[in-house]
Amino acid sequence: MRVVGGAWRGRRLTAPAGRATRPTSDLVREAIFDVLAPLLAAATPPATPPSDPGTGPLDGLTVLDLFAGSGALGIEALSRGAAASTFVERAPAAIRVLRANLARVGAPADAVHVRPADYRRALKADAAGAKRYNLVLVDAPYALYPAVELELAGRLPAVLAPGALVVVETARGQAVSLLLAERSVKLYGDTRVTFLQARS
Repeated sequence: MRVVGGAWRGRRLTAPAGRATRPTSDLVREAIFDVLAPLLAAATPPATPPSDPGTGPLDGLTVLDLFAGSGALGIEALSRGAAASTFVERAPAAIRVLRANLARVGAPADAVHVRPADYRRALKADAAGAKRYNLVLVDAPYALYPAVELELAGRLPAVLAPGALVVVETARGQAVSLLLAERSVKLYGDTRVTFLQARS
């Protein structure tokens, strides 16, 4: 497993041992960010004002990686220019691997926040602290997603910046029903990736 784009392209990442964590494959991760780029570029108002014409669509974004596992998705966002990424993961083994991956790519300490917490508690704390994200990446265990979606429906809107994008990975047959505008749905093998957007 490697970072597939941006400043850290080609850097190796490690996945937690065992089957408890299902890391997003390099091919699917690359496809996700290929779809995200034009969606972010077309966001009105843009998620973040570009500092110069040469900046990429992720530059300056604040990212939330829920069910972070190895951290591959949030690390990919940082590699491609995101300003900061918060990684929410509760499994101790995955957290150890996540921290090792961040160290391996040399992620700046002020750009990352690892939260060893349940996603519900993390979202509640962010809402209470008025924390807002431009991009949220959700990769819950496929079997748990229906229950997770009920929680996300109530908690996610409070942490979304205007025009924020939300990317949800589910099993191929599992549709996503959150009260956000659906921008795209892509199928990759046994994975469905749904791209959603908050109101501007």
